[in-house]
Amino acid sequence: MEFGKLPTLTGDQVALLRQRGMLVRNTYEAETWLETVGYYRLSAYWLPFELPPPPGQTRSKRFAEGTSFDQVIERYVFDRKLRLLLLEAIERVEIHVRSRWTYHLAHAHGAHAHLRASAFRGARVHTELLAKLARSAEKSDETFIAHYRTKYTDPYLPPLWAVTELMTFGELSRWVQITRDLPIKAAVTRDLGLPTVEITDGVLQALSYVRNICAHHSRLWNKRLVKRVPRVKRWGRDMVLDTSTGQAQPDNRLYNVMVALLHLLDSQRTDSTWRSRLIDLLGTVSDLELRAMGFPEDWQERSVWGGP
Repeated sequence: MEFGKLPTLTGDQVALLRQRGMLVRNTYEAETWLETVGYYRLSAYWLPFELPPPPGQTRSKRFAEGTSFDQVIERYVFDRKLRLLLLEAIERVEIHVRSRWTYHLAHAHGAHAHLRASAFRGARVHTELLAKLARSAEKSDETFIAHYRTKYTDPYLPPLWAVTELMTFGELSRWVQITRDLPIKAAVTRDLGLPTVEITDGVLQALSYVRNICAHHSRLWNKRLVKRVPRVKRWGRDMVLDTSTGQAQPDNRLYNVMVALLHLLDSQRTDSTWRSRLIDLLGTVSDLELRAMGFPEDWQERSVWGGP
């Protein structure tokens, strides 16, 4: 079937929402939101308010009675604040990983350990990551890169502690994953407060995925995540498990990501108000919205949230 939809004027978008049963109290305010955020982006936040679709259809395009545009905006603003909070925590974890991996690898294999193929598993992956790093260095206008180019001609890339600053979190997690020296990975794992190198790899991949969602301003609050946080037994009942498939595996909603971040931040042993700010933000939404993020009813009683 050929796509035949035409773009709609902002005023017509408001009229369409009203026609489908949404209460729009202030037309000017609604038009302003639609102009600054966009109809398509906001539609992800009003989908949960739609009535169940008729048999054979994917959407009803009719809103439940009492649905208001204000409710949609409240949910959108909450999601934006949540993304910023998670991005802050993930940044701290990323910098922690970057620091410890760089420290251990450089002490074991030298200042240019990243150039040594023997230090990594998988020649092809190492070559790909090294090529990306070289391209990032070539394009970079960072002062420390310019200084290295001016002063040194060999090796062609700056030392490990400099080039890691050019890595994305996704690239960093892959570098950590392919590190051949298990004592190094074990040391990083201990620094993060995690039990095994396999769990470290899984946690970093999951956080990198969530970080990309946050960085691209995508809907997060009720999303089913493609990458799950691995089960960590030492976190006890802080995590929520999904047993619907017959196997107990971590639920793939946002709750377990927050649990992981709280434990990882605690391992840094630095003063932080992140937990209290997160709890304050969660207190602004309903139990229904918390459940959409995977929160159990007794979440506040669990130890990672400050419970007994």
